[in-house]
This record gives sequence, structure tokens and C-alpha cells, in this order.
Amino acid sequence: MPPEISASRRRIAGVGTHVLSGGAGEPIVFLHGLGASSFSWRHLLPEFAKTHSVYAPDFPGYGRSDKPRDFDYTFAGFARWLSAFLKELDLPRAALVGNSMGGDVSLFLALQSPELVSRFVMIGSPVNQDNIPRLIWTMRRPFVGRILEPLLGRWTVRLVAPTAFHDRSCITEEVLDEYSLALSTPEGRHAAAENIRRCLSPELADYIARYPKLEPPVLFIRGEHDRVVDDASAEWFCRTVPKGRFLRIPDCGHVPQEERPEAVAAAIREFLASPGKP
Repeated sequence: MPPEISASRRRIAGVGTHVLSGGAGEPIVFLHGLGASSFSWRHLLPEFAKTHSVYAPDFPGYGRSDKPRDFDYTFAGFARWLSAFLKELDLPRAALVGNSMGGDVSLFLALQSPELVSRFVMIGSPVNQDNIPRLIWTMRRPFVGRILEPLLGRWTVRLVAPTAFHDRSCITEEVLDEYSLALSTPEGRHAAAENIRRCLSPELADYIARYPKLEPPVLFIRGEHDRVVDDASAEWFCRTVPKGRFLRIPDCGHVPQEERPEAVAAAIREFLASPGKP
């Protein structure tokens, strides 16, 4: 039988946080993307719990975690929260696996506190402003953002899902239910809107300039049909950082861990077992 994955509630940096965890061994922390939750790792957690301690939190503002109005919903803010998460769980050093925004948060933490990150995987993560989805630019317009915020909901998830998934059969009612959960309350809608508005913070340019000094090894996975991140940006990033490796996985889009979990798991395992220098 696969190892049991259990849910718990932790208080991280003052935020009530929903966490899925299980297994034993070297730790891996799985980090979801913008608009998602720990649910996006449902295929990978049981697989890696066979050999590792696995953790998948819902970021503040997402899933079943608290949605404080005063949280810093920037990549850097999430990275500071992730540092507190590792400390709370007594994880002095861990491997990170992040999809989309989760990969960017991993990158920010690896740049600001490299001693906490043994290595990390970015799956379809925007690495420059060329990859920012149109919805984010739209929500950053103050007047438009204020109008759209109270309207965010299940219809938004249904509208955006085909951009994330190449295989439309993966867009099940369960997927729509889970990813619209955070948008079912005013607090959740505000958190999502704030995250969208603030992810392009002034800190972003500074972090991009620091890519050549990134210390931990990184694997960048891109789905062949990803409509958010293109090959050129991913390959540029892997050339810019000292220990970058690029892998394209066929027949999937922006969320390969949901469409091609076996291929993603195999790639991560190979990367974790490889020497530090690609």
C-alpha cells in the first residue's frame, strides 16, 4: 500500500496553514502555483513518500489556509513565509519542488537563503516579465482590478483551466471544486487579487539580476504545450544560473505534475540523485 498522506494545521508566521505530509527520509517540500493548492500534488506525494518526508502546504491565501488581508502577497513575501515554514517544521535544509508561482517562491528563497535549499525544481515557472499571463497585467490596472475582484469564482477557474491544462480530460469537476475553494469567500477573493496585483513587485528586477549568483542546483521542467512559459525563456534561465538543467516533457501543458505525473516523478528522482554540478 502507498504511504499515508495526512492533513494537519500549523501556525506559520502567524498564518493558520493547511499542510499535507507523509513518509520518512530526506525532506521535499512541494509548492503549488497561483490559483492552485496542495491538491495539485495529489499524484506525486504518495510516490515520493515511499522514500522521502514530503510536505505540501497551502500558501497563505490559498486552499484551506488562512487568507489574511495584511499578508505580503509577493514572491518575496511568500519566500519569507516559506523560511518560517521550514523553521517551524524543523527542516534546516530541504529540496523544493514548485509549480509556476511555487517555483518562483523556491527561487526567491534559494537566492535570499541558499543554506535552506539543497536543490530545487521549477515546473513551468515564469522567470522574466515576458512570461507573465495577461490576467495578471489586467488585474494590475487599479480600476479593472477593483471591479473584477468580487467577481472571482468558479467561473474564473473554469475559464483559466484550459490555459493550464493541455489535456482537457484532466479538468474534472473535482479539479474545478478544489481550485475554486479559495475563491468562495471575500477573504479568498481579496487574497487572490492581491497576489495577482503584487507578484510583479519592484523586487523582481533585483532578483533577476542575481540569477548568475544562484547557488543551489535547479531543474527547470517545461510542459511541451505550456502556454505560459516558452522554451526560450526556460533555456535562457538555465544558461544564466550556474547549475541549471532544462527538461521538456511532451504531451502536457503548464501543470505537468497533474497531466504526466509519472514522467515528472522520474525526472525529479533522477535530479535528486544526480551530483551537485549538472
